[in-house]
Amino acid sequence: MRSLQLLALLVLFASQVMSRPQQSSSTLPNDQPMANMNGLYTISNPNKMSGVEWNSDYTKRPNVSYFDVYTPPIRTRYGEVYWTMMDPVALPDYIIERYKGKVIAVVGYEADQVRKTDKGEESMPIFWQYNHHFGAFITGAKSTVKEVDEATFRLKEEFGVYNNEKFWVPVEVDGDDSLDAAPSGIPTAQVFSEGNGGEYRKSFHGYPRGYAQIVYSPDTFRISPMQIDTHNRDHDKSKFVAGPLPKNSASPPNASYSGLLECPCTDRIKRVVEVTYAAQEKGNCGTPVTNATECFEAVKTLKVTPTSQPQIVSEPSLPSGCVIIKSQVDKSTKVYYNTNPSSAQCGGGNLFSGTGSAISNVTLDLSLDASSKGLATITMTGPDGVWFGVGLDAEAMENLPYAIIVDGEGAVMERKLGNHDPGKQLAGSITVTSNKVVNGVRTVVMTRALAGKTADHYTFSPGKQPTIPFISAVGNTSTFSIHRFKGSAMLTVAAQNGATCVCNAGVKGSINGNGFSKNCLPEPYGDLVQQKNPTCWVETYQGGLHCCHHQWILLDEDQNPWEDVIDEYYLKFRFWYEDYDASVPTHKNLERVYYQTEAHSSEYDIIKAPEGTPPSQAIQIITAHWQVKDMIRPTSGATGIELIYAGGHCHAPSCLSMELYNADTGRLLCRHVPVYGQGNTDEDKFDEVGYLALPPCLWGSGEEGLEKPVFLPFNGNITSVKRNNNTNSHYGEMASWQMRGIYV
Repeated sequence: MRSLQLLALLVLFASQVMSRPQQSSSTLPNDQPMANMNGLYTISNPNKMSGVEWNSDYTKRPNVSYFDVYTPPIRTRYGEVYWTMMDPVALPDYIIERYKGKVIAVVGYEADQVRKTDKGEESMPIFWQYNHHFGAFITGAKSTVKEVDEATFRLKEEFGVYNNEKFWVPVEVDGDDSLDAAPSGIPTAQVFSEGNGGEYRKSFHGYPRGYAQIVYSPDTFRISPMQIDTHNRDHDKSKFVAGPLPKNSASPPNASYSGLLECPCTDRIKRVVEVTYAAQEKGNCGTPVTNATECFEAVKTLKVTPTSQPQIVSEPSLPSGCVIIKSQVDKSTKVYYNTNPSSAQCGGGNLFSGTGSAISNVTLDLSLDASSKGLATITMTGPDGVWFGVGLDAEAMENLPYAIIVDGEGAVMERKLGNHDPGKQLAGSITVTSNKVVNGVRTVVMTRALAGKTADHYTFSPGKQPTIPFISAVGNTSTFSIHRFKGSAMLTVAAQNGATCVCNAGVKGSINGNGFSKNCLPEPYGDLVQQKNPTCWVETYQGGLHCCHHQWILLDEDQNPWEDVIDEYYLKFRFWYEDYDASVPTHKNLERVYYQTEAHSSEYDIIKAPEGTPPSQAIQIITAHWQVKDMIRPTSGATGIELIYAGGHCHAPSCLSMELYNADTGRLLCRHVPVYGQGNTDEDKFDEVGYLALPPCLWGSGEEGLEKPVFLPFNGNITSVKRNNNTNSHYGEMASWQMRGIYV
């Protein structure tokens, strides 16, 4: 035990040391010439009637300056994905000192990917290292970036970043005791993710005068980039030549881009696809089980054990298909496959029961009375002398379940578990009716109402949720603490003296052991389900984020070129900033505004047009419809927002256009047409052939050559239209709107 405690202390010490921000390479006050890092930019909606030409040159702004930060080094081999939250980097000393206890106004930023050579710093071509997307933070002395569970992330996702099934948000901390708390309304952290992806170097990331992302006492930069190594080591950067590609790559021969940037699922990927089943207590199955063999196997997956051999019958009094019958009289459980085309419905009666076990020495038995009594009888068995418990409606602690814990002395408590955290104890709602120990096994019988006492207490709904996933664990101490053994399972509470139907609940699966989950919304919210886009289902999924995790290799198993030839480079960000004066105030803080046209899949496939379709007619269109309140959380005192910045996100090489409409008025708010590179890299290093920039829409004042901001009420309706060329297939395309606005 002592050695384990020592090991834990060493791990904790190491994690604290590693989490200390590295010092940025840019540590000297800005004495370099003032200039845009990546040249000039364009926008999609200049105000041509204003008589003023909009200017993207940051140096034309009065009282502006910049600082540069570099990420820690990124090292990859050909075909490798780099997608992780990188170590924090300290901002330059002069920035930290200048804004200690003060507020900085970030008015824009630029980004590049660079390597260090004997001749100095040089940009890496986008066809060597492809940026799929990124999410970056600047945090202050009173905040930090923390990994959280998905439920917490969804409450704060407008401030957060997602990668590889992990979720990150900025959180408030006490920080420097010498500093006061941030003034009311002043953020202690900001996230930067607009115009990310392959377009990130030549898409404008700036704001009109008087607007900024403001941060109190800034001191740290941190980023989660998704980079894909597409660098053919046998060729220099003067021209793109594709390296080896997996069989499932969708890119055609001699394409101007690497098929790796679309994250094809290779034969290294282990895909598991299985049909799932669910119990149903009302109506009839939407998708019935179609034969007896399937029926008898399906019952096993629901952890129902018949007391006699399953039978094939033709009985008009039973629902057709797969049926479980539990008898309250003789306690039998029988399974039938009914071939009769009966009109009888599932269910009947108010009593339900089921038993399950997730680990060998803990058993959960439920008897539910859905009559006016509304009573659940819960029986738990486990080893005497140590604690044991179950968490309901959960497959893991990260689901934050309601749990019942029995300690080593037999005392019972109810808890709301945290993500690998003991969580909190809840107000008691259980009455213990029996508590016995026989041969070292404790059996506790309890009752409580079906309805949960609070929102944190689980509510039993046998008619709606007859199959309940649950977790169980056993400790090695009498009091509740870290578990020794754990497991997950399910139980089905079947109707007693009624018919519980077993239905086909659809297909589920995993990719390399990670559960596959998509939330493709139906019409009118999105098009992907209606269009049967392959991205929505694990059995048809061909490429994209699920096949593109950190350090995965996007090549087939028999491909291993340049194994020891590692590219090392850095992401470089230049942040343009101004002083913030709260007494005026000089700047309005820009809130993050976000939505996906591919609602809510995060990606989708471009489906190849029929052979012979002229390129001008090979166009795939998706649309989405939502309300303003769906893309920014309403706040008290405001009735809507004004959009200030709108940047679409799509990938080379098929993106044609993105359009955003006020659906209530029909007004076109923003239209992007990508600017594709022509290969004139001698004149412009970012002009790689076939790769794109997306000029954003920007609203401000006519004095800057900009259109006036448009007010959008929270209940206003929005429509997005995305067009792609589909002469060829493409995986993992995106169509999100990454925007900034102010509450009004």
